[in-house]
Amino acid sequence: MKRKIALVLSVVALSSLGGGVYAHAKTTPVAYVSVDINPSIELSVNTFDQVISAEAYNEDGEKVLEDTNLVNSDVDDAVKNIITNAVSDGYIKEDGTSAVEITTATDKDNVATKLDESLKQIADKSLEENNIEATVETQNVALARRDEARTLGITPGKLNLIQKLQELDPTISVEDYKSSSVKDIQKKTKELKKINNNEETTVKDDANTGGNIESGANQDAVTEDKISNSSSKSNGNGSVKKEENSDSSSKKEENATAVEKSKDNSAKTQKQSDNGNSNSQNGNKDKNKNN
Repeated sequence: MKRKIALVLSVVALSSLGGGVYAHAKTTPVAYVSVDINPSIELSVNTFDQVISAEAYNEDGEKVLEDTNLVNSDVDDAVKNIITNAVSDGYIKEDGTSAVEITTATDKDNVATKLDESLKQIADKSLEENNIEATVETQNVALARRDEARTLGITPGKLNLIQKLQELDPTISVEDYKSSSVKDIQKKTKELKKINNNEETTVKDDANTGGNIESGANQDAVTEDKISNSSSKSNGNGSVKKEENSDSSSKKEENATAVEKSKDNSAKTQKQSDNGNSNSQNGNKDKNKNN
């Protein structure tokens, strides 16, 4: 009898323990799923993919959750209801310009991967059922990122979007786009990227222009060097020719001088000869007179 009582007590204890573990797992979140359109809503999800709580981060989120109980529902169904309500309330437009950002915050990689895939499919299917086209993006972050965003009063998904803006324009603050829709933030991001790309292109063009100018200057310098070298060669040849002409002129002058000297010598010799003949004739005349 005592053994039966002990066995019953053991079963009860195990059942209580098991029930306690189950209850703990059922009420303990392992991930947080945020849905941003402009309504921003966060769902806490347990290990069974069931919603533990749903919290609105702005007034638009409160409107979407109005008269809707998502607690204890499957997370896929909860996201589907959120999107359907957002369409009904006019937050997702029929013109295809709206954007939905779904972010999973968890430190469990397997949970993040599973939720990313399933929630993207659920969101696309829900939009299709409502005959709406919209951009759906999913991402996952660590729980620390979720804590950081929560201190700013926004979801981690919206914080990521705003920080992308800040990378393009450091003057932007979280408060500037805290209440903006995902569509407007993404639009601003595209505008800033376009501006930055144009500025980079302008800088590159200026750099290329500067390089062309420098290249042109180098070419001009080379041309001037060629002209200078050509002139130097020309002047050098001219100098040689001038020296040759000078030597030739000198030789001609020497020859002319020699000829003149020769003529002078011949003239002197002739004169001396004439003087000699004259003296001889005078001597003969004197002799004849004496005789």
